[in-house]
Amino acid sequence: MIVTADDFGLTAEVNEAILEAFHRGLISTASVMANMPGFEQACELAHEHELTDQVGSHLVLTEGEPLSDRIRSCERFCDSEGTFRYWRGSDRALYLSPVERTAVACELRMQILRCRDRGLHVTHLDSHHHVHNKHAIGSIVISIAQELAIPRVRLAHNAGKRMSLLNRASKSWLNWNLRHKGLAGTRWLGGIDDYRRLRRTMSAAELDSFEIVTHPVLREGSLVDAQHADCSLEGVLDLVVRAPAQAL
Repeated sequence: MIVTADDFGLTAEVNEAILEAFHRGLISTASVMANMPGFEQACELAHEHELTDQVGSHLVLTEGEPLSDRIRSCERFCDSEGTFRYWRGSDRALYLSPVERTAVACELRMQILRCRDRGLHVTHLDSHHHVHNKHAIGSIVISIAQELAIPRVRLAHNAGKRMSLLNRASKSWLNWNLRHKGLAGTRWLGGIDDYRRLRRTMSAAELDSFEIVTHPVLREGSLVDAQHADCSLEGVLDLVVRAPAQAL
């Protein structure tokens, strides 16, 4: 069982929430955003609390400022000011030209290497808004993971409710490739609600290889998941095998 906190490095407030989640033993790993304002602080916290081998790279192509120059001129991904566009759910990345593929690969590689330059081990790769689930981007991420000897890449969401045939085929392609290349760390990937729903029809043994994605935040002093703000994070994870508490 892996419980991952996404968006480490997004802001100081999110960093505080994720550190608290580590401290309480609610998460086993976090994914850091190398292009966001809280990145440097996140790296400092990871070193201070001996979490450098529990942090992966949360690859970003939909928010914030790119680290590389080449992708700024790609209208598919960036606006006229060179800032990433928000394009979740669109077909923007079903196919990339050779120029775009080179630009995306350069940007993602720079994000990963920036994490390593700050002393993070980069134990895994995943992505903001699940952009690596897109066929054209997923193949790039797999190639970079192999190039940089990163042991795990997050599966595409495969524990949700019924999906369209095209969506299911795309995700199945990515997950097959990740397993074929030895990069899949778990059998299942989903959110808290997905895990709870499957537990109604499947045994714990059938779900013993599951990555649960969380987004810890602090609301009025309480640690919650961004998608379950009416209940504590500890409360919504009450059916989950928690990670052992960290020595902070």
